[in-house]
Amino acid sequence: PRTMLRRSLFLAVAVLLLSCVASAKNGAPNVLFLMSDSYDGRVLDPTSKVSARVHTPFFDHLASTGVNFVRTYPASPQCVPSRTTMFTGRHTHNIKCWNNGLGVAVSPSNGEVDSNCATFWSHEQCREFGNHQNVTATLLDDLTKAGHRPHLYGKVDVGAGIITQKDESNATANGFHGGPDTATLSRSADIRRATKHDPLNMTNDQDAHVHPEDWRTIEKCMEFLQQTSPDSDSNWFLYCSLNIPHPPFNTNATWLAYVNESLVDVPTWLPEDQFHPADSYMSESKSVWRNYTDEEIIKVRKTYYAMCAETDYMLGLVYETARVAGHLDNTYVIFVSDHGEMNMEHRQVWKNSMYEASARVPLIIAGPGVPQGVVVRDMVSLLDIYPTLLEIVGAAIPGYLEGHSLMPYLQPSRASEVAARPDFVISQYHSNMGNTGSYMVRRGKYKYITFGHYLSPFSDYKPQLFDVDSDPEELNDLAAALPDVVQVMDYYLRTVLDPEAADEEAKKQDLALFQKYINVGDKQKLRHKLERAYKGFDDGDMAKIEQWLLGAALPLQSA
Repeated sequence: PRTMLRRSLFLAVAVLLLSCVASAKNGAPNVLFLMSDSYDGRVLDPTSKVSARVHTPFFDHLASTGVNFVRTYPASPQCVPSRTTMFTGRHTHNIKCWNNGLGVAVSPSNGEVDSNCATFWSHEQCREFGNHQNVTATLLDDLTKAGHRPHLYGKVDVGAGIITQKDESNATANGFHGGPDTATLSRSADIRRATKHDPLNMTNDQDAHVHPEDWRTIEKCMEFLQQTSPDSDSNWFLYCSLNIPHPPFNTNATWLAYVNESLVDVPTWLPEDQFHPADSYMSESKSVWRNYTDEEIIKVRKTYYAMCAETDYMLGLVYETARVAGHLDNTYVIFVSDHGEMNMEHRQVWKNSMYEASARVPLIIAGPGVPQGVVVRDMVSLLDIYPTLLEIVGAAIPGYLEGHSLMPYLQPSRASEVAARPDFVISQYHSNMGNTGSYMVRRGKYKYITFGHYLSPFSDYKPQLFDVDSDPEELNDLAAALPDVVQVMDYYLRTVLDPEAADEEAKKQDLALFQKYINVGDKQKLRHKLERAYKGFDDGDMAKIEQWLLGAALPLQSA
């Protein structure tokens, strides 16, 4: 009888333990995090005319099974500044990752300098970066602590030693982009020359073998899902990230067939003398400050939309693999991008701008218990990703995170909490193709854009105000007509940061790094570097550089 009793107790304990494991597993869903680069958020906004230009069956399906946050904005519209803020949950002015050459320099998990940072800058310089950045954790650190092991495939672009870890050999993009860059560090010298290729020279609509690196990423993501049992006791965070539809613009007839060419229009361009000087600088730097035929413009635009269709198809394959493998019952699926793409609007390509095409991104979340087919028009930031994911996996949210969890939108029982969220978002930019700092506040129907005024060439840069609801192309600047609205929007910006202080700090660091890494050797060597960075660089431009270096472009006197 005692033996029988011991066996019964053993079986009871075993059943209890198994049930606890099962309960823990059921209570902690997995996360399939799908990401692309450069995806204009309006493409997936059913209320925007842009969404009709390209057929995206997978993203449409995902939106129908979850919540589509159609007014989502990055904290900074460029690869590294956007991704570092998303991975740290903190604004650019706090983590000092100002540009594509400055990822998170030190791994917060072990305190070691990122080896790619050390290669491009120096170990000593990266340690100094790390001291100023003061990043104490990344999203991946907190997910790991919560029992969700990250599996990273594709573009990361954050630094923090992430892609150099031996178990993350499938992660790409180191977050430092070669380190010191002449055009980036000298941006506030206001050299108005092209630093990028003409859009037509990086557009190919007959590429038979398009984006092989992204297809390899997709295959690896699918393989992970196929080889991982949905009954596994281990939770996972699968990060599957593509580079497309990032330029260059390459596609072929397969993906062009998804584009509704009759709806791809030629965007309105203001006359050159009506451009804001910050916009004209961007256009010149991006090599778009010339005349184009309508056919040339349409070729670039439809090629970009075709790349959006290819992105949809690729990530749809990953989703379908997860469905067939039986993962979706206990998995949150998220799709997001780091920034948009100007795609010839406002005489620009690339991102970098605060206009909607660049500064707005898609965000769709589906998963267990998530309302289906909901479109949210409240303002959302990519800073909200970090706390949202921690809530999904059941982890505590650190107090220093600057975003706000989106779970009240995903759990109907918490809908009353939505009212406590801020009703505005901000973004900022301090990198190449932007000669001065730019800032955006998005609230209600309005968008406010203002600029840093540190250094005299930017002293008269005026703010802009757009009613995005009635003027979606952002062509009618209302700032002069609505000064009260400008004042309110500027107030909201200053509740988050001091724009002049951030602009000054970023520009001073640019200059110090330019002196340390670019302006080495004699004047002729410096001239050669500048000629390589700026197409058509001449004596007048050299004089501007010399004035900038000598401080002749004097900063404004503080009040």
